[in-house]
Amino acid sequence: MLRFSFNWCLFVLTAAVLASCCGSVACECEDRYAEAIKLQFSADAVKGFQDREIRNVFLVRVPNDTAQRPRADTVAFTRANGQRLRDTLVINNLTPFTRSGNRNLNEYRYQVYLARTRRDSVFFRYAIDSVALRTRLQGDGCCTCYQNTSKLVYTNGSTTPINLTDPSANNQLVPLVLARP
Repeated sequence: MLRFSFNWCLFVLTAAVLASCCGSVACECEDRYAEAIKLQFSADAVKGFQDREIRNVFLVRVPNDTAQRPRADTVAFTRANGQRLRDTLVINNLTPFTRSGNRNLNEYRYQVYLARTRRDSVFFRYAIDSVALRTRLQGDGCCTCYQNTSKLVYTNGSTTPINLTDPSANNQLVPLVLARP
């Protein structure tokens, strides 16, 4: 009986030591952009956009499952106080839209529209038809972090994906460059 108590106490003491070790370690996963897509408007002289053309950007998200609600969400970005919208737009699970249930970024289709003013007609459309993500949890000692292993984006009805996977495997943003057709 004494041996059972000693083993039990040794087990509890070991568990407490391990828990205190992992409890004092701050995990810095750097996985904020693991599933995010950064939109960047091309500055190319031929197929790019001038800053004055990127004054009003409208982003619409529609669930892949059309029976879901809300059916569509729209966010408008307006250039104000000299702010540049050329490369500041990021689509993530929680931004710029609020989360709806437990659906992630890859469970939606997106449309990007440009108009010179809010009242003008749209002069540029870009469709993000689907996003294919592959991820895994990567453990390192006391920390378990989220790692993106593949981020493929299908746009404008194309069957050829655009690879936005960070080549350094650090979950950094690789921009999706939007240009005129």
